[in-house]
Amino acid sequence: MSHAQVKRLRKIGNYRAFQGWTDEGRATELGRVNLIYGTNGSGKSTLANLFRACSSSALEVQLAGLEFDAVVDGSPGVVTQASSAFWERVRVFNADYVRENLRFDDDAGPRSDSLLTLGKSNVDAEEQLRTAEARKSELEPLSREARSKVDALDRALQQRLTEVAGQIVDDLRASPVATYRATNSYTRANVRALLTNDRALFEGASRDIAADRAMATSEAREAYTRLNQSQLPRAADLRDTAIELLESDVTSRPLEALAGSPDRAAWVQKGVELHTEIHTCLFCENAISAERRRDLAAHFDESLTDLQSRLDTHIDLIKQTCATVNLMVDSVPRDADLYPDLAGELRMARSDFRDQNDQFQDDIRHILDALQLKRDKPFSVASIDLPPLVVPSLQSVTEVVGKHEHKRSTHTNEAAAAARRVELARVQSLADDYDQRRAAVLDQNAKAEELATELRQLSELIISLSNKGADPVPQASELTSDVARLLGRADLKFEPSADGKHYRIERAGAPATHLSEGERTAIALLHFLASVRRGVLSGDEPIVVVDDPVSSMDDGILFGVSSFLWSSLVENEYASQVILLTHNFELFRQWVMQLENAGRHVSGGFTIHEIRMRYRPHRSGTPRRLPQLDPWTDDKKQSRRLRSLYHFLFARVAKSVTDASPELGLAERMDLLALVPNAARKMVEAFLSFRYPQHIGNFHAGMKAAMDALDDPAVRTHVERYLHTYSHNEEGNVSAMLDPSEASIVLRSLFLLIRANDSEHLSAMCQALEIDEGALFAIPD
Repeated sequence: MSHAQVKRLRKIGNYRAFQGWTDEGRATELGRVNLIYGTNGSGKSTLANLFRACSSSALEVQLAGLEFDAVVDGSPGVVTQASSAFWERVRVFNADYVRENLRFDDDAGPRSDSLLTLGKSNVDAEEQLRTAEARKSELEPLSREARSKVDALDRALQQRLTEVAGQIVDDLRASPVATYRATNSYTRANVRALLTNDRALFEGASRDIAADRAMATSEAREAYTRLNQSQLPRAADLRDTAIELLESDVTSRPLEALAGSPDRAAWVQKGVELHTEIHTCLFCENAISAERRRDLAAHFDESLTDLQSRLDTHIDLIKQTCATVNLMVDSVPRDADLYPDLAGELRMARSDFRDQNDQFQDDIRHILDALQLKRDKPFSVASIDLPPLVVPSLQSVTEVVGKHEHKRSTHTNEAAAAARRVELARVQSLADDYDQRRAAVLDQNAKAEELATELRQLSELIISLSNKGADPVPQASELTSDVARLLGRADLKFEPSADGKHYRIERAGAPATHLSEGERTAIALLHFLASVRRGVLSGDEPIVVVDDPVSSMDDGILFGVSSFLWSSLVENEYASQVILLTHNFELFRQWVMQLENAGRHVSGGFTIHEIRMRYRPHRSGTPRRLPQLDPWTDDKKQSRRLRSLYHFLFARVAKSVTDASPELGLAERMDLLALVPNAARKMVEAFLSFRYPQHIGNFHAGMKAAMDALDDPAVRTHVERYLHTYSHNEEGNVSAMLDPSEASIVLRSLFLLIRANDSEHLSAMCQALEIDEGALFAIPD
């Protein structure tokens, strides 16, 4: 089992009143038992809190910057706030320990059905349980409300998605896409999918919903099959053949009577064919001579008939071509025959074809006239100035019809694409509203989930805390006997509860109510000491720090507590070190007597110190208050004299006056001023209580009675100022109206007041306390 002790409080960098603090080498090296006295505001409790903070690894202690000299198992070293292994052995009893380890379920004390909870683990568990149950009750309606808001917001969002899905179905139910045909096939899920996936899709949304909706819901047009695309002769062939025929000559001997008359020539040529086997003219009934036959044969020889035949053939070909072209004109589609969006192209193609045909018809007419003239007058020379001939082409019209056919064949795909564009446009118009609504749902859901998570954790915590085991220190019987010993009376009895976590408290056989703070502190102190003893069994020897164990106890209890602490911590040596801090002078006096009487028999030695606030010069020019730790006097005779609080205060104030000089700095004057409302007042109170016992408890009346003995007006003035300034103050107040430069004068006036009322008493006190009476009343130069 490891043994450790703190030997010197060398340095504290930053902890509450301890700012850049050192012990200045004034304190005595600590022993196993250490007694420290300090009045309220001296830094005593702050020092105890520092020990507690280090032992609990509190965040605040990270600022401490402390360095303590310590010895662990005989090895010296330096302890800082980070020396966790060392601080684990430190146990601190103070007001925080009482608050954390003692809890009633009724603030006024246990009722007939109420219990005392003792032990930090149980106190913390019950406090956590109450807090958790209260928080759960608070959160449950909030959680339901939050979830209801989530549901309402989500329903509104789903309804909006459903509305847009219905609008899309209304727009596109006649489209070729089966998904759009009913609200059970196209739902809000389709809309949500588009909004939650890559929104780059919306770049393909419709820019003209009306047009795309019309396209999506339109029927495919019929195929156009009436376009006449007959094969036509080449224009060059028609023209070239015509020119060739016009340039052709005949080798016959023409009859003068026929050569100049095409009509007669045709009539005669027809007659020749009728009279091949007849020798008499059917018209004039004259005989047809052989010579006449030879002349007609020479006129209508083979070259002429061949030319005529070729002319007739070519004329027929041209006429047939013209008829075919006219059929092609009639086959050109009207605007209504093709898709409406092709109407513009169709009109242009149709106009182009008609222009070509008009030009062709005009040119072909010239060729036909020339050929006919050649036919009629084969012996004449015809003009061969024929225009260029271009056969009309349906290529442009055919291309438009091809586009119509392509659109017709791809209509389903184009309608589906148009429907998709309409769908995207409808959904895109919802995007901003969806984002806002979705964000509201998510935000509210996060709040609801946070509440639900906290509720789950609280439920788990409540179950855990409800099943937490009891802390059985100390046992009820032990607590009953020790409380009786501590308080010096046996009126309190403790019984364990059924769950083993609580104590039922009875006073004289009835439920105890309204336990005093002293009784509560006594119970907590017993638990603390029992816990320390239990810890010794399973760990290192503890360092025990006890701060003001009798702060709330009356004098009748104080002796019992003092004796119990002595027997538990000094006579019993399970603690490797004990540090007792108190502002109760009576407790301090009792321990001083016991320590000095025990002397070297106290195992490990002892020290006695006083801690008080002193003012120290500072580079800012304003003195700062710092605790100062001083050893108690080594003079046992003087120590015995100081065991009376009145003697102690008299010595403290008198020494401050005798040490004062006109050259005192502001810090020293502030130290003097700090004595005025505290030590000086208590000193005067003690004197007045014996000198004027009829005014005990009435400081103001006692001072008035004492002042009647004063003859010096100046002294009376200072005492009156003190009386008016501090007669009602219980604590030090350095900001009061008294000027620091007057502190020593006022303090000296109080001793003048005592001397005026009982000079023999003052002289005896100065003699007993080894105070130079002359110096006490000497007026500084």
